[in-house]
This record gives sequence, C-alpha cells and structure tokens, in this order.
Amino acid sequence: MRNSLFLASAAIALVGFNAAPAMAETLSVQGVVAPYCNVNLTNVSSGTASIAFTDNQKVANLRLSCNAASGTKMVTDPLNGDLLSAAGNRINYAMTLKSPTNANFVINETDTAPGNAEAVGLFTRQQAGYAQSVANGLPLELWLNVNVENANTQPDFSTPNVFPADAAPAGTYTEVFSFTASSI
Repeated sequence: MRNSLFLASAAIALVGFNAAPAMAETLSVQGVVAPYCNVNLTNVSSGTASIAFTDNQKVANLRLSCNAASGTKMVTDPLNGDLLSAAGNRINYAMTLKSPTNANFVINETDTAPGNAEAVGLFTRQQAGYAQSVANGLPLELWLNVNVENANTQPDFSTPNVFPADAAPAGTYTEVFSFTASSI
C-alpha cells in the first residue's frame, strides 16, 4: 500500500507541472571598453635616463596605446632643443623616434630647437582611423645623437656655449621630453 500512495503522489505532482504557464528568461550582457590614449616609458622607471656621449644612443623605449575610432595623434615636445647645464652651457643633439612596426609615428633624425613648430619644438605624428596595433600598444624608441657635429646634419655651433658632447665643459646636462597621446 505504501508503494501505491507514492505513485499516486508522483502522478499528481507531474500533472501540476504541466498545468503551470511557460516562463521565459532573458539575459542581457554588456561590456564597456573605456577610451584610452597614452604614452608610457617602458624601460626608464624613474623618468630619468643617462646617455653616453657618443654617436646615436637609444635613450628610452616607449609604448603608445590608443583605441580611438577616429585615430591617434602623438605630440613629442623637447623642452629646450639642447641639453642644458646649470652653468648655461648647451649640448646640441639630434633626436630620432623610431617605430619598428608603424611608420606613421617615426620622427627622422632632426637637430631640434625650442619652439612650437614642426621639427623645431613640437613634433606631431598621427594615424587616422582605429588601428589594432596601436590599441594593443605600439613600441617606440627615442634615440639621441649628442655629437651631431660628427654626423651628416649641419648644426650651428657658432652660438656661444653650444657644444657637441665630446667638446663640452664638464657638468650635468639635462633635457626634458614630453609625450602626449590623444584621439584625432
């Protein structure tokens, strides 16, 4: 008798499930990718680099990242155009920005000078439209030639207190570079 009561209960339970109305479930999943544009130093943790006073020297590795749909703009700004000492002496240099994977952000070797014009103080490079390689992080290399008198460029050393590195008075010489990334 116990077995028949159990079967009857099970049958009633099954009938109860069939009589219930159907229920639908929906799930909406969203993800937001925040916009970002930045340039980071990847091998100079303190923001300071030392260079040997020879020909071309790699000073820093950088990574440019931007996921803007409109494209990426990077501005490189050498503050003084020369390495400066506290005594007012200058070491003339030529700057190069290399991009092993994207020619849009290359700055060919240029004898810099202070100012707000292309190839004088500000260097603006850009790429229109979204680029997966830039969104992933584009490697860049900053190189300096502090003996440009020995190179093919023609710097003007007639200005007082401006020297190639191999002929400069002893001291600490400093230049500040700023790198700014933004969407176009």
